[in-house]
Amino acid sequence: MSFATRERRALWALAMVGSAMTFAACSSASRKPLGQSSGGSAGVGGSAASTMVSGAAGTTGPTATGGSAGGLVVGAGGTPGTGGVAGGIVGSLVPQLGAPPTPESAGPMVMRRLTSREYSHLMSDLLGDATNPGASFPPDAPSNPPFEAPVSVAADLQVELYLETAESVVATALANGNLLTPANLPATCQAPAPGDETTCAGQFITAFGRRAFRRPVETDEVTDLQALFTTARGLGFGFQEALAEIAKGILQSPSFLYHWEIGATPPTVDPTTGLVSLTPWQVAARLAATLWESGPDDVLLSAAQRGGLATPAQVGAQVSRMLADPRAARALEHFHEQLLIRTGSLADLRAIGTGVAEALPEEFNRFLTDVYLTGDGTLNTLLTAPYAFVNADLAPIYGVAVPAAQGFTKVALNPAERGGLLTQLAFLTSTAGGANDNPVARGIVVYENLLCGTVLPEPPFPPPPVFALPAGPQTTRQIWTSAFPGSCATGCHALINTPGFAFENYDGLGVFRTTDSGLPVDSTGTMVTPGQASITFTNAIDLSRQLAASPEVRWCLDRQWFRYMLGRPESAAEQGSLEAAYRSASATDGYSLRALLTAMVTSKAFLARAPSPGELP
Repeated sequence: MSFATRERRALWALAMVGSAMTFAACSSASRKPLGQSSGGSAGVGGSAASTMVSGAAGTTGPTATGGSAGGLVVGAGGTPGTGGVAGGIVGSLVPQLGAPPTPESAGPMVMRRLTSREYSHLMSDLLGDATNPGASFPPDAPSNPPFEAPVSVAADLQVELYLETAESVVATALANGNLLTPANLPATCQAPAPGDETTCAGQFITAFGRRAFRRPVETDEVTDLQALFTTARGLGFGFQEALAEIAKGILQSPSFLYHWEIGATPPTVDPTTGLVSLTPWQVAARLAATLWESGPDDVLLSAAQRGGLATPAQVGAQVSRMLADPRAARALEHFHEQLLIRTGSLADLRAIGTGVAEALPEEFNRFLTDVYLTGDGTLNTLLTAPYAFVNADLAPIYGVAVPAAQGFTKVALNPAERGGLLTQLAFLTSTAGGANDNPVARGIVVYENLLCGTVLPEPPFPPPPVFALPAGPQTTRQIWTSAFPGSCATGCHALINTPGFAFENYDGLGVFRTTDSGLPVDSTGTMVTPGQASITFTNAIDLSRQLAASPEVRWCLDRQWFRYMLGRPESAAEQGSLEAAYRSASATDGYSLRALLTAMVTSKAFLARAPSPGELP
């Protein structure tokens, strides 16, 4: 380790000792990540199933262990939560549109760490770093299936990576002129007189810290960072280098790495509802995380500063603006990727060919953007539209002419062969094994993620006996049917295989076919939904059309978006907000997904939270 590196790490260690703002780093004794609430003492982060709970001013944020799906509930100073979400889970029963609405309320707030994608996007927005630095971090496993909602820094390696990445991205930003920009440092402070350095450092702390923490920097935090600046200057760092050290420290703080955004202000409870309204900064941060996978821009931060996010109408106006921003495509892509892409990431599909694999994320992104942001924004279009965005690599697989222009072109597809996202290559290739399709994987996505059904886990070892397959050519459907005899065929596989068989017209690469191993393809079937409805279909086009019109699918997508936004399963407290979003989307023919999103982020479940047990006096 170089002298300079040792000095920098010594600086950050010094800033942590006795500080009211603790940076995310490893303690030399425990080698576990430290976390501290403003005004309190340090709490030690737990394993992947635990997290830090934020505390009010002067209190300690304790460690707690909880279930990975439910995470831990936090307020401004909570007590440990134990797995799951209080109040029960919303049932699968689709609400009746004509029934009296359930009053809206809100559940607890989960203390979430930034995902690796959010980290990369924040580095881009804060420092102009487009190198995707979060890709080097350990993968974020789905802690809120099927969505990523990490609650802790689980390993020493990740803490080291945070430190090394902060060093690298800040140094690069300083060298490229992307750190000490006018947004972070006034022109008069670019080369201040010695007597003005402390004042200018304070201006940098306030400006850059507000953008990174997604809230104003607290007074005690400013004091700590000013001390860090003074120490750095005393060790021989130049003025701008000392400011860079401040930035590196900020980027390792729990206030940056966690969706905290609470600050030291004690919460107040609405005596009528029993809920705590989110602060304007929390609303701005939650909006940005949901719609952009990043932090608030200056417009959102300014709105929070002046009280312009206090009403659902004010929040709704921001939603319209944010969905028109190109950054909205990032969250749309990742939500649907986690919902529909069985491999977990389109980038993992290298086995199907480099050109095709590299083209799939762009095709997927362009289609989603076209439907949600420039098209009619309905579920019907998402699941039935007979068009796609193709380039020279994808056109042959779709059986269309290679576009004359380079890049991607929107092309009409044969409506008898293609209709919507489930018949496009991203879904079909990610639910297959190379050239061979996998009806079980395709059926699981339909049953679990689009219909919110539950499939029992695979039986424990030893596995059931292997049955010999009949001799001669067999279609994929025949092979898979023979592979699950007896109770398997009539049990869980009856639920998931049948919708998977609807996609037998597509091989593992997504190429349309009418024969398989020289035999006619059979893509017909009758599936039973989790709500016990019966859907009889002739092929994937027919199934997709019926899914798009299914109240169960619409209600499931409502709940899936809430899970993505809140970082946990929905609780019974969210029933009223879920119903309000469902009714809003149902008011448009085809079920408006844009209306669904707007209703969700303006709902009480999004804008408020239940206080944590023991949080209040």
